[in-house]
Parts: sequence; structure tokens; C-alpha cells
Amino acid sequence: MAKQKPIAILFTLLVSVLSLACTDSGDDFNHAGLYGSWEMIHFHEDHELDLVHSLVLNRNGSYQRSVTYRDPETGHRIGYSHFQEGSFTLEGETIAFEAEKDLYIGNEAEWGNMDDLIEMEINSGGQPVSSSLEYRENGSKLTIITECNDVMSAMCAPDPVYSRVTT
Repeated sequence: MAKQKPIAILFTLLVSVLSLACTDSGDDFNHAGLYGSWEMIHFHEDHELDLVHSLVLNRNGSYQRSVTYRDPETGHRIGYSHFQEGSFTLEGETIAFEAEKDLYIGNEAEWGNMDDLIEMEINSGGQPVSSSLEYRENGSKLTIITECNDVMSAMCAPDPVYSRVTT
């Protein structure tokens, strides 16, 4: 009986240490690999062009998002369908985007020059869009997980998985 008590104490201590080690509070999430350019590229068969979703995260807390069309052979940008810029804040594995400029192409065209884009009104009283970050494939992929928002049906789209372009 005397031998069982030290073993039980040792087992309890080991379980406690392992439980604490496996707890991920997000406070130690490494943001060093987050900064730089990220892209998702999908071939748009109707136009025979690449549809490119780009995200640039700068160390100063600013970001740019864009949706462009590119020639798949040359990489030349054909035009924009969306451009957004603003600021972001990080807390653990959570990122919050706050748009300061949001531009879209009108309904008459799929894409256009930056000058063809129309500025959308930004709700200044709204909350920033918060999402969770998840690295994949040793940091070469970045997933931004945003909970579905019933008011904004666009927020119910699948979570984007970006590939690293530059650091």
C-alpha cells in the first residue's frame, strides 16, 4: 500500500504537467511567419484566366486584400474586381480586420482598372471582422477561419486557404 501512494502522486503530477503542456491558449502563437503576401489562385474556365485572391499583411498592422484576374501563362494582371485596405490587430490566434477603403467593380463588368472600381460605404460603427488563424503545411499555407454571419451571407463562404508568396 505504501508503494502505491508515491506512484499515484507521480501519476497525478505527470498528468497535470502534460495537461498544462497541451493547453493552447493562443498567447504563444508565432506571428513571425504571418507577414508578407499570400494568394489563392483558381482557374476561371469561363474567361480562361486565373482568379487570384491576394492578402498582404504588413508588420505595421496594415493590410491589403484584392481579387484580380491574371493571364495564367504570363502572370500579367488583367484587372481588379475587388480591392480593400485597412488595419488589423492580432491577439493570440485571432486576427481582426478593420477596412478603411473597400472598392468593387460595378455590375456591368467582371473586372476593370483600379480607377473603374466603386467605393463601398464602410459602416464606421461596425465591429472589425474577427477570424482565427491556422497555419498548414509547415507555414506555407494560411487558413483564415471566420464564423458564419447570418446577416452577411458572404461570411458563410468556405474558409480561404492562402499559399505564401513572399515574406
